Amino acid sequence: MPRYYMDVRSMFGVDEDLDGVDLPDVAAARVEALKLAEGLHIRLTGARPEACNQVVIEVVDEAYRTVLMIPYVDFVGQPLLPPD
Repeated sequence: MPRYYMDVRSMFGVDEDLDGVDLPDVAAARVEALKLAEGLHIRLTGARPEACNQVVIEVVDEAYRTVLMIPYVDFVGQPLLPPD
């Protein structure tokens, strides 16, 4: 199973995911990134808008290629996870 890393980029730098997680595909990595986004949304509530606008979750595969980028502005205020 491929390993994916969920890095968080912001105006303060990059918070690299050093462990990663084994997931079956990019679609599953997207769901995992959206779970992370939900936690970020809670942590960033009340933060300056200019700081929030620069936050991006970058999903990187085991070959260190970026396979997905999710800007904070794309998930704030929207349902984060599809219904079960």
